[in-house]
Parts: sequence; structure tokens; C-alpha cells
Amino acid sequence: MGTREQRRHGRRRQRRRNYTPLLVLLLVVIAACALLLNSCGKDEGSAQVDAGAGNVTDSGGGETEQNGGEENQESDASTPPEEQDPMEGYTVKTMTEEDMQVGLQILVSNEHTYSFPEAAESQLVNLVENKSNSYSSSLNTTLILPVTVEHLNDMLDDYLAQGGATDIMVVSGYRTYEYQQGLFDRNAAKNGIENAKRFVAQAGGSEHHTGYAVDLYSNNNGDYFEGVGEYKWVTDHCHEYGFILRYTEEKEPVTKIGPESWHFRYVGVPHSYIIVDNDFCLEEYIDYLRQFPFDGEHLTYTVGDQEYEIYYVEGLEVPVPESGNYTVSGNNVDGFIVTIEK
Repeated sequence: MGTREQRRHGRRRQRRRNYTPLLVLLLVVIAACALLLNSCGKDEGSAQVDAGAGNVTDSGGGETEQNGGEENQESDASTPPEEQDPMEGYTVKTMTEEDMQVGLQILVSNEHTYSFPEAAESQLVNLVENKSNSYSSSLNTTLILPVTVEHLNDMLDDYLAQGGATDIMVVSGYRTYEYQQGLFDRNAAKNGIENAKRFVAQAGGSEHHTGYAVDLYSNNNGDYFEGVGEYKWVTDHCHEYGFILRYTEEKEPVTKIGPESWHFRYVGVPHSYIIVDNDFCLEEYIDYLRQFPFDGEHLTYTVGDQEYEIYYVEGLEVPVPESGNYTVSGNNVDGFIVTIEK
């Protein structure tokens, strides 16, 4: 077996052969752990960056924090500002069902009948006592609203001034229910019920109940006003004074009334202009205004130097301006028309 010394060195050599693999294995394990720790550190940093948080604090996170802050700033900038209160500058005026039948833009027809407010009867004036000298009246008892005769005077005065005839006569203004029913019955007896329905509104369905309508007559021709020849000026310019020719042949399918070249209705400026510009009858205009509700886009229109703003309100709670000039008219259907002078 050799000497003791040989045996001792022999064991040492044997031990070195046994420890070397362990040292190698330990180094491999240490290296692997180091790689694993390094990899975990990178993954953690990536995870924090991917989170997109503006308060990342790991190494290199300063840039990430800055970018995150910029993203938050962009997000804040894209946030829409608080919408303006639609009632700013307006107050609500509570109306009544009766109010819906009051105003220049009321629609009156056999479908939408009308009851003349008792309080308004005192406002009617005698036409003969208030008309100008540019025309005549067939009766001394014809009644009409002041606003109608005022603008009728202006229109026929200007007609005469530009060379028109002096033979125009007003043959009808305000009518009671009883008077209108008598006209209808007499026409039906003479010409048949269908003719009466086409040419004579039934009681409650006549614009003459309102005090805003007049029928014109030509003394020279001995017949109702036809709006041709020298009289065409009135038909062509009536809207400049707030009047419209109410019943035309092309609109009969809508109005359900035959053409009447002599029947003029006062609706006021700028509404008369808008009706003529768009070739509307009054029924179509009332429907058209529903496109301009208070909480939506309003209709604007300019006549001369005066700008107008118009909107429609359904129901009885009507927003109106807190200041300035405006009018509120019922439409005699379902709501109100507000007209503001800007």
C-alpha cells in the first residue's frame, strides 16, 4: 500500500479530485443566479414602463415619468370644455292653451279651428275710421285689428304712390262665427256642399275670425281683386308689408281651399319674407319652423339692416330673452314661435 506519506498525499490528491467538480458546479449555479436576477430586474423595469404610469420611479424612469406626464397632459387637453348653459340669457315664460291661439303666426284652417279670445274683441277697430285715403271700404261697420290696418295703409299708400289705381276696396275683415256659417250655408245651397267646402271655410276655420285677414275688390272691374295688370304690384310686394297671399292654386292640396287672389293675411315681417322666399303656404311654414327648436339651431333672417332670430317651442313653457325686443306667437297647433330682433 506504500508508505504513510504516500498514502497521505494520495488522499489529498483524491480529495482535490473530489472538490473540483463541486467548485465548478457552484460557479455554474452562481452564474445562473446572476443571470436570472439580471433578467428579473429588466422584466420588472419593462413592466413598470408598459404600465404607462406617470410616476414610474425605477432607474431610467425619469424619461418614462416625463412621457407619462405628457400623455396625461394630452388627455386633459382633449377633454371638452363644459357646455354653455342653454338658458343663459333666457327666462321661462309659462303660457296657457288660450295663448296658443294668440299672435301673428297662428294657423287657422278647417283642420285647426280658431276661437277669437274674448279679451281681444275690444282691440278690434273700425276700418273706415282708421284707413288711409288710398282705398275704400264696402261697409262702415267693418272691424279689423290695428296692426292689420296699419300695414294695409302703408302697402296701399305705396301702391298708389307708384302709379296704382284708387279703386281698391276692402270688402271683408273680421267675421263672427255666425256670419261665417251663413256664408257657408248660402254657398252650399247655391253651388253644392263640395263647392262650399272648397271655397268657403267653415265656421271656426276662417282666417277672418282673427282680424288679420282682408278680402280686396276692384271697383273698376266690378269683381274681386285678381292681382294682374296694374294690380300685380300688390301681389308682388305684399310680403314687404308683412302680408301673404294666403290661398293659391298650387297650394290647394295643402290648404284644402281653392285659389283666392283677393285674400291677404297679415303674418308680420320677417315671416312674410321667409314664406315668399321658400314658396311656402302658411301650413308648410308652421311645419318648417319645427326644424328650429329652442335647444337646437335657430333660424336667422335679415330684412334691410334688421336681423331676426326665430325658434319654435313645443308646449307651454317658453324660453324668452331676458332683455331686448321679441314677440311670442302661438301657432294654434302645438306650440309657440319666438321672434327676436337682434
